[in-house]
Amino acid sequence: MSRIPGAIQYPDIDVQLRLTDNPVDLISDDLDLMIKITDMPPLGLAARPLKNVSHVLCATEKYLAANGVPEHPGELARHSCLYLGEIPSDNRWQLRHKVTSDCVNVSVTGRFVTNHSEARLDGVLEDLGIGCLPLFMAQEALNEGRIVHVLPDWHYVTSYFGMAWILYQPNKYLSPKCRVLIDYLVAQIASPKDSASSPHRQS
Repeated sequence: MSRIPGAIQYPDIDVQLRLTDNPVDLISDDLDLMIKITDMPPLGLAARPLKNVSHVLCATEKYLAANGVPEHPGELARHSCLYLGEIPSDNRWQLRHKVTSDCVNVSVTGRFVTNHSEARLDGVLEDLGIGCLPLFMAQEALNEGRIVHVLPDWHYVTSYFGMAWILYQPNKYLSPKCRVLIDYLVAQIASPKDSASSPHRQS
């Protein structure tokens, strides 16, 4: 089975995929479309909601058995934590209680720092500590019991969460390959409530 979804279904479509956390401009970077997590799609672009992205803190039961289960965010400071390391402030985690909305900021340290979420998941699975992960990345391992949710009563607050949008030029002559790709991504990734909104144009 192909590890690239749709590769067999659409053999005549070639894809060049660029992954980056740096600012990207659809026109100047010569892109057909892009996916961006944002509260408000950029002006002048057509936008289609794809999926709401949230993050969780996870660890293995083996790590927690050896190091203790944190009951409060402040206790994370004494744990080995896996974080992004993209900017200096990435090791300063903010958590907000789901009921009281109380916020706690804590500076964490750890043995493994990487800006790649799949690599952080691998580190968590290797019992290296408590890692911050997008829920969509952690979900399978959580469902299988290979990792557990740490501090489930708290939201892990990060700038990398919110609605993921497909952005493209508001052109009624959008190429068939782009229309197919947009429809495919929505069908494969979007949940019903996230995809319920119709495409709209920012002007």
